[in-house]
Amino acid sequence: MKRKLMAFLGLALAVTLLLPGLTGCKKAAEAPLSVTYVLYADPMVDWDPARSWAAEDVMMQNVYETLVRVGPDGKYIPLLATSWQESEDHLKWTFQLREGVKFHSGKVLTAQMAADSLNRTLEMGKSACYIWDGVEEIKAVGELTLEFVLERPLPLLNVVSAAYAAYIYDPSHTTEWYTAPNADGTGPYKFVSYVRDSEVILQKFPDYWGGWPADKKTFEYAILKVVSEAATRRQLLTNGEVDIVEQVPADDLAALAADPNIKISNEPSYQQLYAFLNTQKPPLNNKYIRQALSYLMPYEDIIRYVMLDTATQARGVVPPTLWGHNPDAFQYTYDEAKAKELLALGGKPNGGFKLLYTYTAGDKNEQRVGELFKDALARVGIELEVRGMTVDSKYNLARDPDPLKRQDITMLYWWPDNYDPQGYYYSQFHSEEEVGFNLGGYSSPTVDALIEEAIDISGTSIEAAIAKYHEAETIIIEDAPAIFIYCENYVRPYRADLMGFVENPVYPNVVFFYDLYKGGD
Repeated sequence: MKRKLMAFLGLALAVTLLLPGLTGCKKAAEAPLSVTYVLYADPMVDWDPARSWAAEDVMMQNVYETLVRVGPDGKYIPLLATSWQESEDHLKWTFQLREGVKFHSGKVLTAQMAADSLNRTLEMGKSACYIWDGVEEIKAVGELTLEFVLERPLPLLNVVSAAYAAYIYDPSHTTEWYTAPNADGTGPYKFVSYVRDSEVILQKFPDYWGGWPADKKTFEYAILKVVSEAATRRQLLTNGEVDIVEQVPADDLAALAADPNIKISNEPSYQQLYAFLNTQKPPLNNKYIRQALSYLMPYEDIIRYVMLDTATQARGVVPPTLWGHNPDAFQYTYDEAKAKELLALGGKPNGGFKLLYTYTAGDKNEQRVGELFKDALARVGIELEVRGMTVDSKYNLARDPDPLKRQDITMLYWWPDNYDPQGYYYSQFHSEEEVGFNLGGYSSPTVDALIEEAIDISGTSIEAAIAKYHEAETIIIEDAPAIFIYCENYVRPYRADLMGFVENPVYPNVVFFYDLYKGGD
């Protein structure tokens, strides 16, 4: 990775090269303001807003919009829809769209365009499309009136505000156009350029329906910069060359906190870290071996020495901050003696096997978890290879059609697709014909049925849905297709003169650039 002397501002930097005349009598034109958000890995797995289902949300949420957004306080905020109404039988919702909204191409949003884009997303059936199960029809019933007809009651505001599969985009573009690095949304920033594993550059959209405040120094350019080395991310921040960093190792936080030019957010999140175990490959196709590994994860050391108490040990499938969490769920703890008993029950009393653990290169926390886990496994005769991989290569290996070719342990953060525990269960632990995010290849007809029942009744009774989810969770924990490691706080360092930054855990790791402005003189 190139270091700080690289000209990483790309187009934005080129705009600043407005030099004074040779006489020195003219001032250089004032350089446009830019804000740079540093990530540890390339976020752009898929450019199509109908298929995006990973870290692309850090870009997508600034370029595309949904009908409604959930605020940091959990309240619903009108976005492309100004109002909505639910019928008495809960089977029809009507949304009134905002007038005069423009796409970045210049087209004006209509209800028909919104319906067509959402219907395209549903027809493709990718991403988090499961959130739309129960929607019978989406149609325009007026120039700016959009109607949803349901098969059963749904918490529809949670669906139309989702971080995935709910974007409104221009449906006239071809799938091939959206597959390339292209974007055409209604958001406050428009796409300019992309260099793989390096940067995404966005530019202020002058015709944004929300307008731009004249009394604040808003940013002409927003740059998503990829820097894999943690030390370089920290150096760029402290030198003032970037504005906000997605992740630094927890042991860097004390030094950053002492810097008067740096602020650090520290907010509870919905983001949990899981180690998915390949349930279709020996020896992890044996439940006792998977349970043994769950007892060998050094949870307390990870919380204390890796996360420096900025996380809590996970308890079950759903984080403690989201509805549906079960505070009474069984929780594995580090117990070497218990692990040895289970290894013997699984036919591996002395260990004697090797496992491959893959994590996203650049994520120091996942790397250190792996190193601690490796030491713990070595004590019972299990060899662990800890391998950092790019996002693409890690997922490609985890989704190989042949489960025997996949890694044994895959690290994955999960955050909500929408403001609902549905994704934690359905995406990660419901049976799949083609691997999406059930990276352990786990399949249980009983669990599938309980998850489906919970989803079906969530529109009429949250309490009944939670009960079904908890039944499924009990079986999942017993079967141990994943190790539930920790739920982390969002701890993000940023420059003290960056104003307007607020964490929103419903849209994980997203920085809403529209809210930001430059403070000071």
